[in-house]
Amino acid sequence: MAMTKFPRMVLLLGAVLGGTALASAADWPQFLGPNRNGSSPETGLLTQWSAEGPKVLWKAEGGIGYSGISVVGGRAYTQVQRGNEELVLALDAVKGTEIWKQKIGPGYKNTYGDGPRSTPTVEDGRLYVQSVNGPLLCMEADSGKIVWQHDLFKEFEAKNIDWGTSASPLVEGDLVLVVPGGKAGGVAAFQKKDGKLAWKTADDKAGYASPIVMNVDGKKQSIFFTAVGLLAVQPGDGKELWRLGWKTAHDVNIATPLIVGNQLFVSSGEGVGCAMLQPSASGEPKAVWQDKGPKSAMKNYWATAVLHAGHLYGISGEYEGVANLNCVDAKTGKLAWSKERFGRANLTLADGHLYLITIDGQLVVVPASPKEYQEKGRSKLLPAMDRYVNSPTISDKKMYLRDQKNIVCVDIAGK
Repeated sequence: MAMTKFPRMVLLLGAVLGGTALASAADWPQFLGPNRNGSSPETGLLTQWSAEGPKVLWKAEGGIGYSGISVVGGRAYTQVQRGNEELVLALDAVKGTEIWKQKIGPGYKNTYGDGPRSTPTVEDGRLYVQSVNGPLLCMEADSGKIVWQHDLFKEFEAKNIDWGTSASPLVEGDLVLVVPGGKAGGVAAFQKKDGKLAWKTADDKAGYASPIVMNVDGKKQSIFFTAVGLLAVQPGDGKELWRLGWKTAHDVNIATPLIVGNQLFVSSGEGVGCAMLQPSASGEPKAVWQDKGPKSAMKNYWATAVLHAGHLYGISGEYEGVANLNCVDAKTGKLAWSKERFGRANLTLADGHLYLITIDGQLVVVPASPKEYQEKGRSKLLPAMDRYVNSPTISDKKMYLRDQKNIVCVDIAGK
């Protein structure tokens, strides 16, 4: 989860063959979607509705927690807490029926929200799951059977961060990239097939953001947003390429950095602000522009921003106080418009529109246009949440949402 810190805080044609899920263009296989940028490639979606809202197709028992929902091959996967157990769930994405559940650890208690935070990553018939309590697990997608696991806290001399480990695993080639945040390895990679350690490097304390991979001058870089800043390494061997300090109060680097062409957008709350960076093969990246400080046009405390047609859209604000929905020119960093006091929310971009779910359970749709804020639908879909909601998952013209009790599937096929 990009996780919003609570207190302060194309693809292969798919099918299900022999019960093993393969990815398709309509799938949402990981945190922030197919390209880990909060966007869906789907079109032909419902972009306007009345107060009654889109049709709810099903509602199923979920559980406590803040993990997102991954959908691959007709199945929906997430992590929940029921009683004093952390579970991974697999549901039929069409009917909502529970296919399997697998315990992966004890429950997690936190003053600002209980339960898991990370989102399962689904790839080639396997799930890669990060428990809020430390274990990293590889599981069979069709059965939930555990293939291999590692306790990142124990093996990397790490401890849980203040509001719960939140980074979601990233599959890159034959490797699974993770953020132990320990003295014996701040970031690391495992062989996805057998779980053997491929490399580990640095000793950064973990932030709440998830790793990404981008191309820089024709070569891939794995980028981690840790508690102390940005760290780029070679994904194959973990060799450090560059660093950029980005310190926030309480170590709340939360929003996952966003790739914008050959540039990188990074943003935090706690009065820090945002910047557009130009990474290079080595050496500290240069700032194309930056807008720092309490009056920054984009302070992504609660959720990762999205990009559409040269403009950034995101919830800008702090843990306490006003939260606005802002549109920012990605080339200049200038504010195009602000829907003031929109409120805390999370968002997904699809079919040229922003789909937002607010902490009071309102599902809102807004065109992703730099001209103005124009609301085209708002409906009460979920109970009010206390502090945080997940970004909507969009797969096969359906939207998947969750609260602290249920998982809901909504029909957003265009009429």
